[in-house]
Amino acid sequence: MRRIVLLGFLAGGLAACSAILDIPSEAKLVGAEGGAGAGGSAGTAGNGGAAGASGAAGKAGGSTDCTGTIRVRILADLTGATAGVSVPYYKAEMDYLRELNEKGGVRGCKIEIDDKDYAYDVNKAQQIYDAWKAAPEWPEVSAIFGFGSGDTLKLAPLVKEDKKPLISASYIGSLASPVPVDVQVKVPEVGPTFEESLFPTQLKSDGYPYNFFAGTDYSTGARIAMFHVKQQGSKRVAMFHCTAAYCTGPIPAARTYAKALGLGLGRDLIVELTEDQATYSSKVLQYFQQELDQKKKDSSYVPVDWVWMGNTTKTTAYLGVALAEMNKALGLNVKMIVNTWGFDETLYAACGPACVENVLGIMPFVAYNDTTRGASEMAKVIELHDKWRKREAEMGIAPADASHRNVRYVQGYVSAQLFQMGVERVLTAGKPVTGENLKEALETLKSVDMGGLCDRLTFTAVDHRPQSTEAIYKISAAGTLENIPPDRTISTESSWLGW
Repeated sequence: MRRIVLLGFLAGGLAACSAILDIPSEAKLVGAEGGAGAGGSAGTAGNGGAAGASGAAGKAGGSTDCTGTIRVRILADLTGATAGVSVPYYKAEMDYLRELNEKGGVRGCKIEIDDKDYAYDVNKAQQIYDAWKAAPEWPEVSAIFGFGSGDTLKLAPLVKEDKKPLISASYIGSLASPVPVDVQVKVPEVGPTFEESLFPTQLKSDGYPYNFFAGTDYSTGARIAMFHVKQQGSKRVAMFHCTAAYCTGPIPAARTYAKALGLGLGRDLIVELTEDQATYSSKVLQYFQQELDQKKKDSSYVPVDWVWMGNTTKTTAYLGVALAEMNKALGLNVKMIVNTWGFDETLYAACGPACVENVLGIMPFVAYNDTTRGASEMAKVIELHDKWRKREAEMGIAPADASHRNVRYVQGYVSAQLFQMGVERVLTAGKPVTGENLKEALETLKSVDMGGLCDRLTFTAVDHRPQSTEAIYKISAAGTLENIPPDRTISTESSWLGW
């Protein structure tokens, strides 16, 4: 049996969440001299007005000066299904950019921002993009900030054609390949009768040279998860996931690497994003009862002892509770390891003691306010967050609460930081800040330090996998995230590019 998986269309998961839109006073937060607040373009961000079709420019010879305006566009999910996990990410991007504007911009160029809520609707994302493209200032737009897998994969072919870098938080492996990939891999799979088969699987990526992200791609992360559970003594690991492509995308990487490490594979269990706690609990109990029944039939069979979870934080909590209930009922000690978007500081509130110790998360970014890992930039992250929450509260836009103090905010901060680094390099080269020049500048980044907020980042013209490191975190008895040293790193094999 031959299976074909078009990784270029593995749209799943998550999207960014805009702050409060359609409130005119938000525009003031970017700076009195111009810029855009949430809800649409505020026009030119000052410092000389429109920069012309070439966008903001540096002076020949690598001058540090910049003249004109740097235009960016941000897609955000304000009202969609993933708003809860993505608000902090969006807030960090906005805070970072408006802080730059308040301090004079990037080497004198203010940043003009237009952000739109696409409500986790891929078709709406397309409509927003089309409207941006139809606007007269489109030639001056240098970059687009996206978020989720659906909107990113929808727009990636378009930004490729329009030569606009798309910086997103969708870390799908296919998006990390700037060049087309078409490989055939024998992917193992265990069926309902506990028999394992190898399926020749064609894995493709169309190549996305204008797509960039800062986190470890999902496939590399899944391989790291397999390595970690092997080191923890696992004998057999199973993949629990939803049917959306965000969930299924890394599975070929996880399964093949698990087998290479000598790990046994268990049957997959489908647990959808739309199901409730009762459904999760019922499915998990039935699954592991079947594992024990198989052990009775075949004394050599070793039941699944670790689960890889590829969903979201909400459903991680469901599974954490379900595993705790099942372990107690059947006398087992099954643990789980969760992907990037299924584990953060909000998990304990949803899962409680059931997630303590037995649930681990792979995180390419340092947890918010984690001072144990030497992240020199963390103090700036916290200062930025608190400043703009206070500013919003003073203007009656949002309460000064702690709702954005988690790793999602760190992720958004690094994405904006990455954009600034690229712009700085363009200007140092004395070039205008265009999409093409920004892409080329980002592809010169080699082992750049992001202030310890994540591993050092590298991009080349043939490989946009930025890093291959995951920190491992658990939930402490106090409900906080606790790092488990050491960080896990594997090489980014060229044969793994795109899947």
